[in-house]
Amino acid sequence: MVSFRTSVDHVWLLARQELVDRHRENALGAAWLLLQPLAFIVLFSTVFSHFMRARLGADTDPYLYTVYLISGLLMWNLFANIVSRLASVYSGKAHLIRKIGVDLWIMPLHIVVAEWAVYAIAMTFFAVFLLVVGHPLSSRWFLLPAVVLLVSAFAYGIGIMLGTIDVFIPDVKNVLTIALQFGFWLTPVVYLADILPLWAQHAMHLNPVFWAVDAVHDIVVWHRWPPFKEIAALAATCAVSLVAGRALVGRLGAEVRDLL
Repeated sequence: MVSFRTSVDHVWLLARQELVDRHRENALGAAWLLLQPLAFIVLFSTVFSHFMRARLGADTDPYLYTVYLISGLLMWNLFANIVSRLASVYSGKAHLIRKIGVDLWIMPLHIVVAEWAVYAIAMTFFAVFLLVVGHPLSSRWFLLPAVVLLVSAFAYGIGIMLGTIDVFIPDVKNVLTIALQFGFWLTPVVYLADILPLWAQHAMHLNPVFWAVDAVHDIVVWHRWPPFKEIAALAATCAVSLVAGRALVGRLGAEVRDLL
């Protein structure tokens, strides 16, 4: 049995290694952790602020659509990256699991920690951009960490289940790639929800990721508090996701170790 303290140490060590390994073969190395989100902000602020402003009205702030797009994309990317990386976490760390017997429930947290670091860097650049273009940062930004925590917990539960199933059925990653593509376009990240038919708008409110993206749009773009019912529903969905993930790992953990 691995102690909790040892498991936490594993998480921090693996999270640091995860960030380093992503750009180990690049000449600039870890500098890409800063350059990629900076390039992301510059690209969308220069291109979409002028060519896509009509979506929010020609007389509005020219950067309003850019703010809408980037805030939603960063939240979606956080969710999608956590799920997709967790979907292969056990098979990808098979050598580690065989050698030191890590806790299968806690060890994958290093993926979440690494993605939080990437998200924090991107949001820092984004906040600076907002200040430069005169888009205010309201006190409601203090709610953002809670939204990030909830969507990460939801993604963790799903990712853990997929990662467990992936050990038995390797096709999971291919199916997930397609599912995330559909999920992206079914979530109002690059478009406004109100351009959809009324029935589609109602159906969209059944999507937990929509609740997170909509909350970020409310906080960052519109400077208002997100609907309490969406935050409460997201929290409830997170709890169900985590319980289901924990139960599946507990039930199949021994078989997972044997197959790896």
